[in-house]
Amino acid sequence: MAFVHPLLLQGPDDKPLTPTGTSRFVVLAVPAKHPQTGESRLFVIRVYTSNHAGLPGAYKNYVKATVSREQTLKGENLEQGVATELWEMRSDTGTLHLRFAYQRGTPSRAKGDLKVYSAVEPDFFRIYRVDRGVDVVKSVPAGVDRVQGYEFRTTVSELAKLFDGSEQLVSISVLPWYVRQVFLP
Repeated sequence: MAFVHPLLLQGPDDKPLTPTGTSRFVVLAVPAKHPQTGESRLFVIRVYTSNHAGLPGAYKNYVKATVSREQTLKGENLEQGVATELWEMRSDTGTLHLRFAYQRGTPSRAKGDLKVYSAVEPDFFRIYRVDRGVDVVKSVPAGVDRVQGYEFRTTVSELAKLFDGSEQLVSISVLPWYVRQVFLP
């Protein structure tokens, strides 16, 4: 799951894409392998969006939601400090709540291109050229854990099988900056 709060959404004419130039959304994406070719792809299977004007969205699977975010950063002098995030999403099918606190670290800069496919129209994809900072605050495989508190719960009916209480948190990455250009094939 990706919890996304773009601070500036612009079109090719550099004008805001929403009245305020911002939006908030929650994206559920899954990696999958093509059974014949073995090619790995990232599929967007659902987007809960606060931007209702663009429904059903580029991937044809956006649904109307109310998405709120609260973020707190605390620190002094040269220390990275501590951060808290609170995300809440409400849709016609339920709610989603995420709260976590973490010790901030020095982000790694990552640049690259990514193809993201639609689960509704599997041949449709967008190419994202990104420049981002990545702060991995928890990674079970890498043995990283700077999370100081974590709470996730959902009542969204379509997510009930995915989040039935047996799921395990594998990682949390925070992106303090994310610049993306979108291209179509």
